[in-house]
Amino acid sequence: MVAKSRKGIMTKQNIITAAKSLFYERGYNKTGIQDIADFANVKLGTITYYFKKKDDMIADIYNTFFMALYDYVSEASEKDLNLYTKYCYTLVLYYAKILSDPSNTLLYYEVLAKNVDSGGYLNITKTLNRSCLDFLNKSYTEKDLEIIALAEFGARKELFMDYYEREINFTKEQICAYFVKTLFRLMDLDGDMIRNTIDQAFRFLEEKNPEDIRFLV
Repeated sequence: MVAKSRKGIMTKQNIITAAKSLFYERGYNKTGIQDIADFANVKLGTITYYFKKKDDMIADIYNTFFMALYDYVSEASEKDLNLYTKYCYTLVLYYAKILSDPSNTLLYYEVLAKNVDSGGYLNITKTLNRSCLDFLNKSYTEKDLEIIALAEFGARKELFMDYYEREINFTKEQICAYFVKTLFRLMDLDGDMIRNTIDQAFRFLEEKNPEDIRFLV
Protein backbone atom coordinates (compact mmCIF):
# COMPACT_ATOMS: atom_id res chain seq x y z
CA MET A 1 0.00 0.00 0.00
CA VAL A 2 2.85 2.39 0.88
CA ALA A 3 4.65 1.56 -2.38
CA LYS A 4 1.43 2.12 -4.34
CA SER A 5 0.87 5.45 -2.61
CA ARG A 6 4.46 6.52 -3.30
CA LYS A 7 4.06 5.56 -6.96
CA GLY A 8 0.89 7.66 -7.17
CA ILE A 9 2.65 10.67 -5.70
CA MET A 10 5.54 10.26 -8.14
CA THR A 11 3.16 9.90 -11.10
CA LYS A 12 1.24 13.02 -10.11
CA GLN A 13 4.48 14.97 -9.69
CA ASN A 14 5.70 13.74 -13.07
CA ILE A 15 2.51 15.08 -14.66
CA ILE A 16 2.86 18.45 -12.94
CA THR A 17 6.53 18.70 -13.95
CA ALA A 18 5.60 18.00 -17.56
CA ALA A 19 2.75 20.53 -17.44
CA LYS A 20 5.01 23.21 -16.00
CA SER A 21 7.63 22.61 -18.69
CA LEU A 22 5.07 22.86 -21.50
CA PHE A 23 3.29 25.84 -19.96
CA TYR A 24 6.66 27.56 -19.79
CA GLU A 25 7.57 26.75 -23.40
CA ARG A 26 4.16 27.22 -25.06
CA GLY A 27 1.90 29.04 -22.63
CA TYR A 28 -1.53 27.94 -21.42
CA ASN A 29 -3.46 28.28 -24.68
CA LYS A 30 -1.11 26.19 -26.82
CA THR A 31 -0.75 23.34 -24.34
CA GLY A 32 -3.32 20.54 -24.39
CA ILE A 33 -3.84 17.68 -21.97
CA GLN A 34 -2.71 15.20 -24.63
CA ASP A 35 0.50 17.22 -25.06
CA ILE A 36 1.13 16.90 -21.34
CA ALA A 37 0.42 13.16 -21.41
CA ASP A 38 2.87 12.69 -24.28
CA PHE A 39 5.55 14.77 -22.58
CA ALA A 40 5.09 12.92 -19.27
CA ASN A 41 5.04 9.58 -21.14
CA VAL A 42 1.75 8.51 -19.56
CA LYS A 43 -1.67 7.62 -20.96
CA LEU A 44 -4.36 10.28 -21.24
CA GLY A 45 -6.45 8.34 -18.74
CA THR A 46 -3.66 8.63 -16.19
CA ILE A 47 -3.73 12.41 -16.56
CA THR A 48 -7.50 12.62 -16.08
CA TYR A 49 -7.32 10.31 -13.07
CA TYR A 50 -5.27 12.90 -11.20
CA PHE A 51 -6.50 16.07 -12.93
CA LYS A 52 -9.97 16.21 -14.46
CA LYS A 53 -9.06 19.25 -16.55
CA LYS A 54 -6.14 21.52 -17.34
CA ASP A 55 -7.44 24.12 -14.88
CA ASP A 56 -6.87 21.64 -12.03
CA MET A 57 -3.17 21.53 -12.91
CA ILE A 58 -3.05 25.34 -12.83
CA ALA A 59 -4.65 25.30 -9.38
CA ASP A 60 -2.04 22.80 -8.16
CA ILE A 61 0.84 24.85 -9.61
CA TYR A 62 -0.39 28.14 -8.10
CA ASN A 63 -1.15 26.53 -4.76
CA THR A 64 2.20 24.78 -4.42
CA PHE A 65 4.16 27.84 -5.51
CA PHE A 66 2.38 30.19 -3.11
CA MET A 67 2.74 27.88 -0.11
CA ALA A 68 6.44 27.26 -0.86
CA LEU A 69 7.01 31.03 -0.75
CA TYR A 70 4.93 31.40 2.42
CA ASP A 71 7.00 28.72 4.18
CA TYR A 72 10.20 30.31 2.85
CA VAL A 73 9.30 33.72 4.28
CA SER A 74 8.77 32.11 7.69
CA GLU A 75 12.10 30.30 7.57
CA ALA A 76 14.27 32.99 5.97
CA SER A 77 13.22 35.94 8.09
CA GLU A 78 15.71 36.88 10.79
CA LYS A 79 12.88 37.89 13.11
CA ASP A 80 9.44 36.54 13.87
CA LEU A 81 6.93 38.06 11.49
CA ASN A 82 3.31 38.50 12.37
CA LEU A 83 0.70 36.94 10.11
CA TYR A 84 -0.11 40.13 8.21
CA THR A 85 3.56 40.89 7.48
CA LYS A 86 4.27 37.31 6.42
CA TYR A 87 1.26 37.38 4.08
CA CYS A 88 2.35 40.69 2.57
CA TYR A 89 5.93 39.49 2.01
CA THR A 90 4.66 36.30 0.36
CA LEU A 91 2.37 38.21 -1.99
CA VAL A 92 5.21 40.51 -3.06
CA LEU A 93 7.51 37.54 -3.72
CA TYR A 94 4.74 35.70 -5.53
CA TYR A 95 3.97 38.46 -8.01
CA ALA A 96 7.58 39.59 -8.35
CA LYS A 97 8.77 36.13 -9.34
CA ILE A 98 5.94 35.66 -11.85
CA LEU A 99 6.63 39.06 -13.40
CA SER A 100 10.39 38.50 -13.55
CA ASP A 101 10.19 35.95 -16.38
CA PRO A 102 8.35 36.54 -19.71
CA SER A 103 7.18 32.92 -19.94
CA ASN A 104 5.75 33.05 -16.42
CA THR A 105 4.09 36.35 -17.24
CA LEU A 106 2.52 34.97 -20.43
CA LEU A 107 1.00 32.01 -18.59
CA TYR A 108 -0.35 34.28 -15.87
CA TYR A 109 -1.85 36.57 -18.52
CA GLU A 110 -3.51 33.75 -20.44
CA VAL A 111 -4.92 32.20 -17.29
CA LEU A 112 -6.39 35.52 -16.16
CA ALA A 113 -7.77 36.28 -19.62
CA LYS A 114 -9.67 32.99 -19.69
CA ASN A 115 -10.92 33.33 -16.10
CA VAL A 116 -9.38 29.99 -15.26
CA ASP A 117 -10.46 28.86 -11.82
CA SER A 118 -7.20 28.56 -9.88
CA GLY A 119 -9.22 27.28 -6.95
CA GLY A 120 -6.36 26.14 -4.73
CA TYR A 121 -4.75 29.56 -4.71
CA LEU A 122 -8.07 31.36 -4.22
CA ASN A 123 -8.92 29.13 -1.27
CA ILE A 124 -5.56 29.86 0.30
CA THR A 125 -5.93 33.61 -0.09
CA LYS A 126 -9.47 33.57 1.30
CA THR A 127 -8.20 31.67 4.33
CA LEU A 128 -5.28 34.07 4.80
CA ASN A 129 -7.55 37.09 4.31
CA ARG A 130 -9.74 35.78 7.12
CA SER A 131 -6.75 35.06 9.36
CA CYS A 132 -5.24 38.47 8.63
CA LEU A 133 -8.48 40.27 9.54
CA ASP A 134 -8.75 38.19 12.72
CA PHE A 135 -5.14 39.01 13.66
CA LEU A 136 -5.76 42.74 13.16
CA ASN A 137 -9.05 42.57 15.09
CA LYS A 138 -11.07 43.69 12.08
CA SER A 139 -14.76 42.85 12.03
CA TYR A 140 -16.14 41.20 8.90
CA THR A 141 -18.85 38.90 7.62
CA GLU A 142 -18.65 35.94 5.26
CA LYS A 143 -20.19 38.20 2.63
CA ASP A 144 -17.36 40.68 3.18
CA LEU A 145 -14.80 37.95 2.46
CA GLU A 146 -16.57 36.99 -0.77
CA ILE A 147 -16.79 40.62 -1.90
CA ILE A 148 -13.11 41.23 -1.09
CA ALA A 149 -12.11 38.15 -3.12
CA LEU A 150 -14.28 39.11 -6.10
CA ALA A 151 -13.26 42.77 -6.08
CA GLU A 152 -9.58 41.95 -5.71
CA PHE A 153 -9.69 39.46 -8.58
CA GLY A 154 -11.50 41.90 -10.85
CA ALA A 155 -9.12 44.77 -10.08
CA ARG A 156 -6.04 42.55 -10.47
CA LYS A 157 -7.27 41.15 -13.77
CA GLU A 158 -7.96 44.59 -15.27
CA LEU A 159 -4.67 46.01 -14.02
CA PHE A 160 -2.67 43.06 -15.30
CA MET A 161 -4.38 43.05 -18.69
CA ASP A 162 -3.59 46.73 -19.15
CA TYR A 163 -0.04 46.22 -17.92
CA TYR A 164 0.63 43.23 -20.19
CA GLU A 165 -0.95 44.87 -23.23
CA ARG A 166 1.11 48.02 -22.58
CA GLU A 167 -1.92 50.24 -21.97
CA ILE A 168 -0.45 51.49 -18.69
CA ASN A 169 3.20 52.31 -18.18
CA PHE A 170 4.05 50.57 -14.92
CA THR A 171 7.29 48.92 -13.88
CA LYS A 172 7.20 45.36 -12.59
CA GLU A 173 7.70 46.67 -9.08
CA GLN A 174 4.85 49.16 -9.39
CA ILE A 175 2.31 46.66 -10.70
CA CYS A 176 3.34 44.17 -8.03
CA ALA A 177 2.90 46.80 -5.32
CA TYR A 178 -0.50 47.80 -6.71
CA PHE A 179 -1.72 44.20 -6.59
CA VAL A 180 -0.79 43.86 -2.93
CA LYS A 181 -1.95 47.33 -1.93
CA THR A 182 -5.33 46.82 -3.61
CA LEU A 183 -6.01 43.65 -1.62
CA PHE A 184 -5.16 45.19 1.72
CA ARG A 185 -7.04 48.40 1.01
CA LEU A 186 -10.11 46.29 0.24
CA MET A 187 -9.59 44.78 3.67
CA ASP A 188 -9.72 48.35 5.05
CA LEU A 189 -6.17 48.34 6.40
CA ASP A 190 -4.23 51.53 7.08
CA GLY A 191 -2.58 52.95 3.95
CA ASP A 192 0.69 53.93 5.63
CA MET A 193 1.00 50.50 7.22
CA ILE A 194 0.45 48.84 3.85
CA ARG A 195 3.05 51.01 2.10
CA ASN A 196 5.64 50.46 4.83
CA THR A 197 5.17 46.70 4.80
CA ILE A 198 5.37 46.52 1.00
CA ASP A 199 8.63 48.51 1.12
CA GLN A 200 9.97 46.06 3.69
CA ALA A 201 8.87 43.16 1.50
CA PHE A 202 10.83 44.47 -1.48
CA ARG A 203 13.93 44.87 0.71
CA PHE A 204 13.43 41.28 1.89
CA LEU A 205 13.20 40.20 -1.76
CA GLU A 206 16.47 41.96 -2.61
CA GLU A 207 18.30 40.33 0.28
CA LYS A 208 16.72 36.88 0.31
CA ASN A 209 15.32 36.13 -3.13
CA PRO A 210 14.53 32.37 -3.13
CA GLU A 211 16.14 31.43 -6.44
CA ASP A 212 15.34 27.74 -6.01
CA ILE A 213 11.57 28.32 -5.68
CA ARG A 214 10.22 28.63 -9.19
CA PHE A 215 6.76 29.21 -10.58
CA LEU A 216 7.28 26.94 -13.58
CA VAL A 217 10.87 25.95 -14.39
